[in-house]
Amino acid sequence: MAYQALYRRYRPQRFSDFIGQEPIIRTLRAQVMSGRIAHAYLFCGTRGTGKTSAAKVFARAINCEHPVGGDPCFECATCRALAMESNLDILEIDAASNNGVDEIRELRENIKYPPQTGRFRVYIIDEVHMLSTGAFNALLKTLEEPPAHAKFILATTEPQKLPATILSRCQRFNFGRIPAGLIAGRLAEAMEENGIAAEPQALARIARAAEGGMRDAWSIADMCLGYAQEAENGLTDGLVREVLGAADNDFLFRFMDSIIAGDTASVIRQIDEAMRGGREVQVFLRDICRHVRSLLVASVCGADTPNALEVTDEDAAEYCRQAASVSGERLMNLSDLFLKAESDARWAQQPRFALETAALRACLPEPELQLSALSARLAELEKKVAEGVTVKPAQQAAPAGPAKKEAKPQQSVAAPAAKAAAPAAPKASGEAVWKAALLTLRKNPMIYGLAMNGRFHSAEDGLYTVAFDKKTGAINVNMLNDEARSAEIAAALTEAAGSPCRFRAVTADAVPDPAAEEAAKKKAQENLNRVFEMFGRENVRVVE
Repeated sequence: MAYQALYRRYRPQRFSDFIGQEPIIRTLRAQVMSGRIAHAYLFCGTRGTGKTSAAKVFARAINCEHPVGGDPCFECATCRALAMESNLDILEIDAASNNGVDEIRELRENIKYPPQTGRFRVYIIDEVHMLSTGAFNALLKTLEEPPAHAKFILATTEPQKLPATILSRCQRFNFGRIPAGLIAGRLAEAMEENGIAAEPQALARIARAAEGGMRDAWSIADMCLGYAQEAENGLTDGLVREVLGAADNDFLFRFMDSIIAGDTASVIRQIDEAMRGGREVQVFLRDICRHVRSLLVASVCGADTPNALEVTDEDAAEYCRQAASVSGERLMNLSDLFLKAESDARWAQQPRFALETAALRACLPEPELQLSALSARLAELEKKVAEGVTVKPAQQAAPAGPAKKEAKPQQSVAAPAAKAAAPAAPKASGEAVWKAALLTLRKNPMIYGLAMNGRFHSAEDGLYTVAFDKKTGAINVNMLNDEARSAEIAAALTEAAGSPCRFRAVTADAVPDPAAEEAAKKKAQENLNRVFEMFGRENVRVVE
Protein backbone atom coordinates (compact mmCIF):
# COMPACT_ATOMS: atom_id res chain seq x y z
CA MET A 1 0.00 0.00 0.00
CA ALA A 2 1.32 3.48 -0.91
CA TYR A 3 2.58 5.62 1.95
CA GLN A 4 0.15 8.26 3.15
CA ALA A 5 1.43 11.50 4.69
CA LEU A 6 0.76 11.93 8.41
CA TYR A 7 -1.35 15.05 7.99
CA ARG A 8 -3.70 13.12 5.67
CA ARG A 9 -3.75 9.99 7.79
CA TYR A 10 -4.61 11.94 10.96
CA ARG A 11 -7.01 14.44 9.42
CA PRO A 12 -9.97 14.84 11.85
CA GLN A 13 -13.03 12.78 10.96
CA ARG A 14 -15.08 13.69 14.05
CA PHE A 15 -15.37 16.78 16.19
CA SER A 16 -13.69 14.87 18.99
CA ASP A 17 -10.51 14.65 16.87
CA PHE A 18 -9.95 18.42 16.95
CA ILE A 19 -7.63 20.05 19.48
CA GLY A 20 -7.33 23.66 20.57
CA GLN A 21 -10.65 24.86 19.09
CA GLU A 22 -13.03 23.84 21.90
CA PRO A 23 -15.41 26.87 21.83
CA ILE A 24 -15.96 26.53 18.08
CA ILE A 25 -16.42 22.75 18.21
CA ARG A 26 -18.85 23.05 21.11
CA THR A 27 -20.95 25.59 19.19
CA LEU A 28 -21.02 23.49 15.99
CA ARG A 29 -21.99 20.36 17.96
CA ALA A 30 -24.84 22.25 19.61
CA GLN A 31 -26.14 23.46 16.24
CA VAL A 32 -26.08 19.92 14.84
CA MET A 33 -28.00 18.55 17.83
CA SER A 34 -30.55 21.38 17.95
CA GLY A 35 -31.05 21.58 14.18
CA ARG A 36 -30.45 25.36 14.17
CA ILE A 37 -28.30 25.31 11.04
CA ALA A 38 -27.42 28.68 9.49
CA HIS A 39 -27.31 29.05 5.72
CA ALA A 40 -23.74 30.47 5.61
CA TYR A 41 -20.61 30.12 7.77
CA LEU A 42 -17.21 31.77 7.62
CA PHE A 43 -14.22 29.89 9.08
CA CYS A 44 -11.18 32.18 9.56
CA GLY A 45 -7.71 31.45 10.87
CA THR A 46 -4.08 30.79 10.02
CA ARG A 47 -3.00 27.76 8.01
CA GLY A 48 -3.29 24.30 9.50
CA THR A 49 -5.69 25.15 12.31
CA GLY A 50 -8.56 22.93 11.07
CA LYS A 51 -10.85 25.20 9.04
CA THR A 52 -11.44 22.94 6.03
CA SER A 53 -11.48 19.78 8.16
CA ALA A 54 -14.10 21.29 10.46
CA ALA A 55 -16.17 22.28 7.41
CA LYS A 56 -16.14 18.70 6.11
CA VAL A 57 -17.03 17.18 9.49
CA PHE A 58 -19.82 19.72 9.96
CA ALA A 59 -21.17 19.02 6.45
CA ARG A 60 -21.35 15.27 7.21
CA ALA A 61 -22.80 15.83 10.68
CA ILE A 62 -25.75 17.96 9.50
CA ASN A 63 -26.58 15.31 6.88
CA CYS A 64 -26.20 12.34 9.25
CA GLU A 65 -29.41 10.51 10.09
CA HIS A 66 -28.35 9.64 13.65
CA PRO A 67 -25.58 12.01 14.85
CA VAL A 68 -23.79 10.89 18.02
CA GLY A 69 -23.13 13.87 20.29
CA GLY A 70 -22.98 16.09 17.21
CA ASP A 71 -20.54 13.77 15.38
CA PRO A 72 -21.49 11.87 12.21
CA CYS A 73 -22.17 8.21 13.00
CA PHE A 74 -20.47 6.81 9.85
CA GLU A 75 -22.97 3.91 9.93
CA CYS A 76 -26.16 5.25 8.36
CA ALA A 77 -26.79 5.12 4.62
CA THR A 78 -26.20 8.88 4.26
CA CYS A 79 -22.82 8.76 6.02
CA ARG A 80 -21.71 5.86 3.85
CA ALA A 81 -22.86 7.67 0.70
CA LEU A 82 -21.08 10.89 1.71
CA ALA A 83 -17.86 8.95 2.26
CA MET A 84 -17.81 8.02 -1.44
CA GLU A 85 -15.77 10.30 -3.69
CA SER A 86 -18.50 10.33 -6.35
CA ASN A 87 -21.02 11.94 -4.00
CA LEU A 88 -22.08 15.46 -5.00
CA ASP A 89 -23.84 16.56 -1.82
CA ILE A 90 -20.60 18.00 -0.39
CA LEU A 91 -18.81 20.12 -2.97
CA GLU A 92 -15.39 21.55 -2.16
CA ILE A 93 -14.46 24.47 -4.41
CA ASP A 94 -10.94 25.94 -4.56
CA ALA A 95 -11.44 29.68 -4.98
CA ALA A 96 -7.77 30.14 -5.82
CA SER A 97 -8.26 28.43 -9.20
CA ASN A 98 -12.02 29.03 -9.64
CA ASN A 99 -12.21 32.71 -8.84
CA GLY A 100 -14.02 34.12 -11.86
CA VAL A 101 -17.59 35.21 -12.49
CA ASP A 102 -18.28 32.26 -14.79
CA GLU A 103 -17.55 29.68 -12.06
CA ILE A 104 -19.88 31.43 -9.61
CA ARG A 105 -22.61 31.69 -12.25
CA GLU A 106 -22.31 27.95 -12.83
CA LEU A 107 -22.63 27.41 -9.08
CA ARG A 108 -25.80 29.55 -9.06
CA GLU A 109 -27.28 27.41 -11.85
CA ASN A 110 -26.51 24.13 -10.09
CA ILE A 111 -27.58 25.18 -6.61
CA LYS A 112 -31.26 24.75 -7.43
CA TYR A 113 -30.88 20.96 -7.72
CA PRO A 114 -31.76 19.09 -4.51
CA PRO A 115 -29.24 16.79 -2.71
CA GLN A 116 -28.90 13.16 -3.80
CA THR A 117 -28.92 11.45 -0.39
CA GLY A 118 -28.81 13.78 2.58
CA ARG A 119 -30.90 16.70 3.67
CA PHE A 120 -28.48 19.44 2.57
CA ARG A 121 -26.14 20.18 -0.28
CA VAL A 122 -23.07 21.85 1.26
CA TYR A 123 -20.72 24.10 -0.69
CA ILE A 124 -17.27 24.50 0.90
CA ILE A 125 -15.40 27.39 -0.76
CA ASP A 126 -11.75 27.28 0.32
CA GLU A 127 -9.52 30.40 0.18
CA VAL A 128 -12.63 32.43 -0.54
CA HIS A 129 -10.69 35.72 -0.34
CA MET A 130 -9.19 34.85 -3.76
CA LEU A 131 -12.51 35.45 -5.54
CA SER A 132 -12.60 38.43 -7.86
CA THR A 133 -14.82 41.45 -7.22
CA GLY A 134 -17.21 40.32 -9.95
CA ALA A 135 -17.36 36.81 -8.46
CA PHE A 136 -18.23 38.23 -5.02
CA ASN A 137 -21.00 40.31 -6.55
CA ALA A 138 -22.34 37.26 -8.38
CA LEU A 139 -22.27 35.22 -5.16
CA LEU A 140 -23.89 37.87 -3.00
CA LYS A 141 -27.58 37.32 -3.77
CA THR A 142 -27.26 33.53 -3.71
CA LEU A 143 -25.44 33.70 -0.37
CA GLU A 144 -28.14 35.94 1.06
CA GLU A 145 -31.15 33.83 0.04
CA PRO A 146 -30.05 30.32 -0.98
CA PRO A 147 -32.53 27.46 -1.42
CA ALA A 148 -33.50 25.72 1.82
CA HIS A 149 -31.37 22.67 0.96
CA ALA A 150 -28.16 24.68 0.28
CA LYS A 151 -25.55 25.57 2.90
CA PHE A 152 -22.34 27.54 2.40
CA ILE A 153 -19.11 27.22 4.39
CA LEU A 154 -16.45 29.76 3.41
CA ALA A 155 -12.87 29.22 4.60
CA THR A 156 -10.13 31.85 4.46
CA THR A 157 -6.83 32.87 6.00
CA GLU A 158 -7.39 36.56 5.17
CA PRO A 159 -10.91 37.62 6.19
CA GLN A 160 -9.97 41.31 5.89
CA LYS A 161 -10.05 40.92 2.11
CA LEU A 162 -13.72 39.90 2.07
CA PRO A 163 -16.36 42.55 1.32
CA ALA A 164 -18.45 43.67 4.27
CA THR A 165 -21.57 42.53 2.42
CA ILE A 166 -20.27 38.94 2.50
CA LEU A 167 -19.10 39.10 6.12
CA SER A 168 -22.48 40.36 7.34
CA ARG A 169 -24.30 37.37 5.83
CA CYS A 170 -22.20 34.67 7.54
CA GLN A 171 -21.78 33.24 11.01
CA ARG A 172 -18.08 33.86 11.67
CA PHE A 173 -15.79 31.49 13.60
CA ASN A 174 -12.16 32.42 14.26
CA PHE A 175 -9.81 29.43 14.49
CA GLY A 176 -6.90 30.36 16.75
CA ARG A 177 -3.35 29.00 16.80
CA ILE A 178 -3.12 25.71 18.65
CA PRO A 179 -1.00 25.78 21.85
CA ALA A 180 2.33 23.97 21.54
CA GLY A 181 1.51 21.70 24.49
CA LEU A 182 -1.61 20.33 22.77
CA ILE A 183 0.28 19.79 19.52
CA ALA A 184 3.05 17.88 21.32
CA GLY A 185 0.46 15.73 23.10
CA ARG A 186 -1.27 14.85 19.82
CA LEU A 187 2.07 13.96 18.23
CA ALA A 188 2.91 11.75 21.19
CA GLU A 189 -0.34 9.82 20.74
CA ALA A 190 0.42 9.27 17.05
CA MET A 191 4.00 8.13 17.74
CA GLU A 192 2.78 5.67 20.38
CA GLU A 193 0.09 4.39 18.03
CA ASN A 194 2.74 3.69 15.36
CA GLY A 195 5.22 2.18 17.82
CA ILE A 196 7.80 4.95 17.33
CA ALA A 197 9.85 6.01 20.34
CA ALA A 198 9.99 9.78 20.56
CA GLU A 199 11.70 12.03 23.08
CA PRO A 200 9.36 14.61 24.67
CA GLN A 201 11.93 17.33 23.89
CA ALA A 202 11.82 16.36 20.20
CA LEU A 203 8.03 16.59 20.06
CA ALA A 204 8.08 19.90 21.94
CA ARG A 205 10.58 21.30 19.44
CA ILE A 206 8.38 20.21 16.52
CA ALA A 207 5.36 21.79 18.20
CA ARG A 208 7.17 25.11 18.67
CA ALA A 209 8.40 25.07 15.06
CA ALA A 210 4.83 24.51 13.81
CA GLU A 211 3.82 27.93 15.22
CA GLY A 212 0.29 26.90 16.10
CA GLY A 213 -0.53 24.86 12.98
CA MET A 214 -1.32 21.16 13.44
CA ARG A 215 -0.79 20.41 9.75
CA ASP A 216 2.66 22.00 9.87
CA ALA A 217 3.48 19.84 12.89
CA TRP A 218 2.50 16.66 11.02
CA SER A 219 4.61 17.72 8.02
CA ILE A 220 7.68 18.45 10.17
CA ALA A 221 7.27 15.12 11.99
CA ASP A 222 6.94 13.33 8.65
CA MET A 223 10.13 14.98 7.42
CA CYS A 224 12.01 14.07 10.59
CA LEU A 225 10.89 10.43 10.41
CA GLY A 226 12.02 10.14 6.82
CA TYR A 227 15.24 12.13 7.25
CA ALA A 228 17.52 9.31 8.38
CA GLN A 229 17.42 5.56 8.64
CA GLU A 230 17.95 5.60 12.39
CA ALA A 231 14.71 7.57 12.78
CA GLU A 232 12.88 4.25 12.54
CA ASN A 233 14.26 3.45 15.98
CA GLY A 234 13.30 6.72 17.56
CA LEU A 235 12.71 10.41 17.15
CA THR A 236 15.40 12.30 19.06
CA ASP A 237 15.77 15.97 19.87
CA GLY A 238 19.13 16.02 18.09
CA LEU A 239 17.57 14.66 14.91
CA VAL A 240 14.78 17.24 14.97
CA ARG A 241 17.28 20.00 15.63
CA GLU A 242 19.39 18.84 12.70
CA VAL A 243 16.38 18.72 10.36
CA LEU A 244 15.19 22.18 11.40
CA GLY A 245 18.68 23.66 11.43
CA ALA A 246 18.00 25.14 14.85
CA ALA A 247 20.22 25.65 17.89
CA ASP A 248 19.45 23.74 21.07
CA ASN A 249 18.53 25.49 24.32
CA ASP A 250 21.84 24.72 26.03
CA PHE A 251 23.73 26.38 23.19
CA LEU A 252 21.46 29.45 23.30
CA PHE A 253 21.89 29.79 27.07
CA ARG A 254 25.68 29.57 26.71
CA PHE A 255 25.61 32.05 23.83
CA MET A 256 23.52 34.56 25.79
CA ASP A 257 25.74 34.13 28.88
CA SER A 258 28.73 35.10 26.74
CA ILE A 259 26.90 38.17 25.40
CA ILE A 260 25.87 39.29 28.89
CA ALA A 261 29.44 38.84 30.12
CA GLY A 262 30.80 40.75 27.12
CA ASP A 263 33.07 37.86 26.11
CA THR A 264 33.47 38.74 22.43
CA ALA A 265 35.98 35.97 21.70
CA SER A 266 33.61 33.31 23.04
CA VAL A 267 30.70 34.80 21.06
CA ILE A 268 32.64 34.63 17.78
CA ARG A 269 33.77 31.05 18.53
CA GLN A 270 30.19 29.95 19.20
CA ILE A 271 28.92 31.59 16.01
CA ASP A 272 31.64 29.75 14.08
CA GLU A 273 30.65 26.52 15.82
CA ALA A 274 27.01 27.02 14.83
CA MET A 275 27.88 27.83 11.22
CA ARG A 276 30.20 24.82 10.93
CA GLY A 277 27.39 22.68 12.31
CA GLY A 278 25.23 23.64 9.31
CA ARG A 279 23.04 26.22 11.03
CA GLU A 280 21.33 28.79 8.82
CA VAL A 281 22.00 32.41 9.77
CA GLN A 282 18.32 33.34 9.45
CA VAL A 283 17.20 30.41 11.60
CA PHE A 284 19.92 31.13 14.17
CA LEU A 285 18.91 34.81 14.43
CA ARG A 286 15.28 33.77 14.76
CA ASP A 287 16.25 31.45 17.62
CA ILE A 288 18.17 34.26 19.34
CA CYS A 289 15.19 36.62 19.01
CA ARG A 290 12.92 33.94 20.46
CA HIS A 291 15.36 33.39 23.32
CA VAL A 292 15.56 37.11 24.15
CA ARG A 293 11.77 37.28 24.06
CA SER A 294 11.64 34.34 26.50
CA LEU A 295 14.01 36.20 28.83
CA LEU A 296 11.77 39.28 28.71
CA VAL A 297 8.72 37.16 29.53
CA ALA A 298 10.59 35.42 32.36
CA SER A 299 11.67 38.78 33.82
CA VAL A 300 8.02 39.87 33.95
CA CYS A 301 6.13 36.67 34.77
CA GLY A 302 8.43 35.14 37.38
CA ALA A 303 6.78 32.04 38.85
CA ASP A 304 4.26 31.87 36.01
CA THR A 305 7.01 31.50 33.39
CA PRO A 306 6.34 27.75 32.68
CA ASN A 307 2.77 28.54 31.60
CA ALA A 308 3.63 31.76 29.78
CA LEU A 309 6.37 30.13 27.70
CA GLU A 310 4.93 26.60 27.58
CA VAL A 311 8.22 25.08 28.76
CA THR A 312 9.27 22.66 31.47
CA ASP A 313 9.94 23.84 35.02
CA GLU A 314 13.67 23.21 34.52
CA ASP A 315 13.84 25.40 31.40
CA ALA A 316 11.71 28.06 33.09
CA ALA A 317 14.14 28.16 36.04
CA GLU A 318 17.05 28.60 33.64
CA TYR A 319 15.26 31.45 31.84
CA CYS A 320 14.55 33.15 35.16
CA ARG A 321 18.21 32.75 36.23
CA GLN A 322 19.52 34.32 33.06
CA ALA A 323 16.89 37.07 33.03
CA ALA A 324 17.89 38.04 36.59
CA SER A 325 21.49 38.63 35.47
CA VAL A 326 20.61 41.42 33.02
CA SER A 327 18.43 44.52 33.21
CA GLY A 328 15.13 44.79 31.41
CA GLU A 329 16.39 47.85 29.52
CA ARG A 330 19.33 45.91 28.11
CA LEU A 331 17.03 43.04 27.14
CA MET A 332 14.91 45.52 25.18
CA ASN A 333 18.07 46.85 23.48
CA LEU A 334 19.13 43.29 22.62
CA SER A 335 15.68 42.56 21.24
CA ASP A 336 15.82 45.62 18.94
CA LEU A 337 19.37 44.76 17.91
CA PHE A 338 18.74 41.15 16.88
CA LEU A 339 15.35 41.87 15.27
CA LYS A 340 17.08 44.45 13.06
CA ALA A 341 19.90 41.97 12.35
CA GLU A 342 17.36 39.33 11.29
CA SER A 343 15.84 41.78 8.82
CA ASP A 344 19.25 42.93 7.55
CA ALA A 345 20.53 39.36 7.10
CA ARG A 346 17.60 38.58 4.83
CA TRP A 347 18.91 41.01 2.21
CA ALA A 348 22.64 41.03 2.97
CA GLN A 349 25.12 39.45 0.57
CA GLN A 350 27.02 38.16 3.63
CA PRO A 351 24.38 37.26 6.24
CA ARG A 352 26.99 35.89 8.64
CA PHE A 353 28.65 39.30 8.82
CA ALA A 354 25.32 40.85 9.85
CA LEU A 355 25.01 38.21 12.60
CA GLU A 356 28.56 38.73 13.89
CA THR A 357 28.25 42.53 13.85
CA ALA A 358 25.01 42.39 15.85
CA ALA A 359 26.49 39.91 18.32
CA LEU A 360 29.62 42.02 18.90
CA ARG A 361 27.51 45.14 19.36
CA ALA A 362 25.35 43.21 21.84
CA CYS A 363 28.49 42.48 23.91
CA LEU A 364 29.01 46.17 24.63
CA PRO A 365 28.29 47.22 28.23
CA GLU A 366 24.97 48.92 28.78
CA PRO A 367 26.37 52.50 28.98
CA GLU A 368 28.21 52.00 25.69
CA LEU A 369 25.07 50.60 24.09
CA GLN A 370 23.25 53.75 25.16
CA LEU A 371 26.14 55.89 23.88
CA SER A 372 25.98 54.06 20.55
CA ALA A 373 22.25 54.76 20.32
CA LEU A 374 22.88 58.41 21.28
CA SER A 375 25.56 58.72 18.59
CA ALA A 376 23.15 57.36 16.01
CA ARG A 377 20.51 59.90 17.05
CA LEU A 378 23.09 62.72 16.95
CA ALA A 379 24.13 61.73 13.44
CA GLU A 380 20.49 61.79 12.37
CA LEU A 381 20.07 65.23 13.95
CA GLU A 382 23.11 66.60 12.14
CA LYS A 383 21.71 65.29 8.88
CA LYS A 384 18.38 67.03 9.50
CA VAL A 385 20.08 70.32 10.40
CA ALA A 386 22.15 70.11 7.21
CA GLU A 387 18.94 69.67 5.24
CA GLY A 388 17.44 72.74 6.89
CA VAL A 389 14.95 70.93 9.13
CA THR A 390 14.23 72.68 12.44
CA VAL A 391 14.95 70.46 15.46
CA LYS A 392 13.99 70.55 19.12
CA PRO A 393 15.04 73.59 21.20
CA ALA A 394 17.36 71.56 23.40
CA GLN A 395 19.54 70.73 20.40
CA GLN A 396 19.65 74.23 18.84
CA ALA A 397 19.52 76.65 21.77
CA ALA A 398 23.32 76.99 21.82
CA PRO A 399 23.55 79.67 19.07
CA ALA A 400 21.72 82.13 21.34
CA GLY A 401 24.75 82.22 23.66
CA PRO A 402 27.23 83.90 21.32
CA ALA A 403 24.59 86.38 20.18
CA LYS A 404 24.07 87.56 23.77
CA LYS A 405 27.80 87.92 24.30
CA GLU A 406 28.07 90.12 21.23
CA ALA A 407 25.22 92.30 22.43
CA LYS A 408 26.59 92.90 25.97
CA PRO A 409 29.20 95.55 25.00
CA GLN A 410 26.38 97.68 23.59
CA GLN A 411 24.79 97.87 27.05
CA SER A 412 27.98 99.05 28.77
CA VAL A 413 28.77 102.77 29.08
CA ALA A 414 32.33 102.39 30.34
CA ALA A 415 35.09 104.05 28.34
CA PRO A 416 37.03 100.85 27.55
CA ALA A 417 33.88 99.31 26.17
CA ALA A 418 33.32 102.32 23.91
CA LYS A 419 36.74 101.80 22.38
CA ALA A 420 35.91 98.20 21.68
CA ALA A 421 32.54 99.03 20.17
CA ALA A 422 32.08 97.15 16.93
CA PRO A 423 30.03 98.01 13.86
CA ALA A 424 26.63 96.50 13.31
CA ALA A 425 26.48 92.75 13.85
CA PRO A 426 27.44 90.78 10.74
CA LYS A 427 24.85 88.84 8.83
CA ALA A 428 25.86 85.53 10.41
CA SER A 429 25.16 86.87 13.90
CA GLY A 430 21.80 88.17 12.78
CA GLU A 431 20.90 84.74 11.43
CA ALA A 432 21.92 83.16 14.74
CA VAL A 433 19.71 85.59 16.67
CA TRP A 434 16.80 84.88 14.31
CA LYS A 435 17.19 81.13 14.76
CA ALA A 436 17.33 81.50 18.53
CA ALA A 437 14.20 83.68 18.42
CA LEU A 438 12.43 81.00 16.39
CA LEU A 439 13.10 78.51 19.17
CA THR A 440 11.48 80.88 21.68
CA LEU A 441 8.48 81.29 19.36
CA ARG A 442 7.79 77.55 19.40
CA LYS A 443 5.54 78.14 22.41
CA ASN A 444 3.14 79.90 20.01
CA PRO A 445 2.59 77.30 17.23
CA MET A 446 0.67 79.71 15.02
CA ILE A 447 3.37 82.41 14.87
CA TYR A 448 6.14 79.82 14.70
CA GLY A 449 4.44 78.04 11.80
CA LEU A 450 4.24 81.33 9.85
CA ALA A 451 7.71 82.66 10.74
CA MET A 452 9.69 79.49 10.04
CA ASN A 453 8.82 79.77 6.31
CA GLY A 454 10.68 83.09 6.05
CA ARG A 455 14.30 83.74 5.01
CA PHE A 456 16.44 86.00 7.19
CA HIS A 457 17.46 89.04 5.15
CA SER A 458 19.13 91.66 7.32
CA ALA A 459 19.58 93.15 10.79
CA GLU A 460 20.32 96.86 10.73
CA ASP A 461 20.08 99.13 13.79
CA GLY A 462 18.02 96.52 15.62
CA LEU A 463 15.52 96.09 12.75
CA TYR A 464 15.33 92.43 11.70
CA THR A 465 13.94 91.92 8.22
CA VAL A 466 12.63 88.51 7.15
CA ALA A 467 11.64 87.90 3.52
CA PHE A 468 8.96 85.55 2.25
CA ASP A 469 8.31 84.13 -1.20
CA LYS A 470 6.49 86.76 -3.27
CA LYS A 471 3.96 84.25 -4.67
CA THR A 472 2.99 82.27 -1.57
CA GLY A 473 4.24 84.43 1.33
CA ALA A 474 1.91 87.42 1.05
CA ILE A 475 -0.47 85.97 3.65
CA ASN A 476 2.44 85.29 6.03
CA VAL A 477 3.64 88.89 5.64
CA ASN A 478 0.21 90.37 6.37
CA MET A 479 -0.36 88.19 9.42
CA LEU A 480 3.12 88.64 10.91
CA ASN A 481 3.08 92.42 10.47
CA ASP A 482 -0.01 92.53 12.67
CA GLU A 483 0.81 94.73 15.68
CA ALA A 484 0.38 92.03 18.34
CA ARG A 485 2.25 89.30 16.44
CA SER A 486 5.02 91.68 15.39
CA ALA A 487 5.46 92.75 19.03
CA GLU A 488 5.72 89.13 20.19
CA ILE A 489 8.38 88.35 17.55
CA ALA A 490 10.27 91.53 18.50
CA ALA A 491 10.24 90.43 22.15
CA ALA A 492 11.70 87.05 21.16
CA LEU A 493 14.41 88.81 19.12
CA THR A 494 15.16 91.13 22.05
CA GLU A 495 15.52 88.17 24.37
CA ALA A 496 17.85 86.38 21.95
CA ALA A 497 19.99 89.45 21.08
CA GLY A 498 20.12 91.02 24.53
CA SER A 499 19.19 94.47 23.15
CA PRO A 500 15.98 96.14 21.90
CA CYS A 501 14.93 94.81 18.50
CA ARG A 502 12.18 95.41 16.00
CA PHE A 503 10.75 93.11 13.35
CA ARG A 504 9.26 93.45 9.90
CA ALA A 505 8.14 90.87 7.32
CA VAL A 506 8.41 91.64 3.62
CA THR A 507 7.98 89.81 0.34
CA ALA A 508 11.13 88.84 -1.51
CA ASP A 509 10.52 91.39 -4.29
CA ALA A 510 10.36 94.29 -1.78
CA VAL A 511 13.98 93.96 -0.63
CA PRO A 512 17.10 93.62 -2.71
CA ASP A 513 18.75 90.24 -2.86
CA PRO A 514 22.52 90.78 -3.15
CA ALA A 515 23.09 87.37 -4.64
CA ALA A 516 20.32 87.88 -7.21
CA GLU A 517 21.60 91.36 -8.07
CA GLU A 518 25.12 90.04 -8.56
CA ALA A 519 23.82 87.23 -10.79
CA ALA A 520 21.79 89.74 -12.84
CA LYS A 521 24.80 92.02 -13.32
CA LYS A 522 26.93 89.08 -14.40
CA LYS A 523 24.28 87.96 -16.87
CA ALA A 524 23.96 91.50 -18.31
CA GLN A 525 27.72 91.76 -18.76
CA GLU A 526 27.81 88.39 -20.54
CA ASN A 527 25.07 89.56 -22.93
CA LEU A 528 26.93 92.80 -23.57
CA ASN A 529 30.16 90.92 -24.32
CA ARG A 530 28.30 88.83 -26.91
CA VAL A 531 27.08 92.04 -28.60
CA PHE A 532 30.65 93.42 -28.63
CA GLU A 533 31.91 90.22 -30.26
CA MET A 534 29.17 90.26 -32.89
CA PHE A 535 29.32 93.95 -33.97
CA GLY A 536 32.69 95.11 -32.61
CA ARG A 537 33.20 97.27 -29.52
CA GLU A 538 33.84 100.41 -31.59
CA ASN A 539 30.44 100.08 -33.28
CA VAL A 540 28.43 99.78 -30.03
CA ARG A 541 27.46 102.67 -27.78
CA VAL A 542 26.11 101.76 -24.34
CA VAL A 543 23.43 104.11 -23.02
CA GLU A 544 22.75 104.04 -19.25
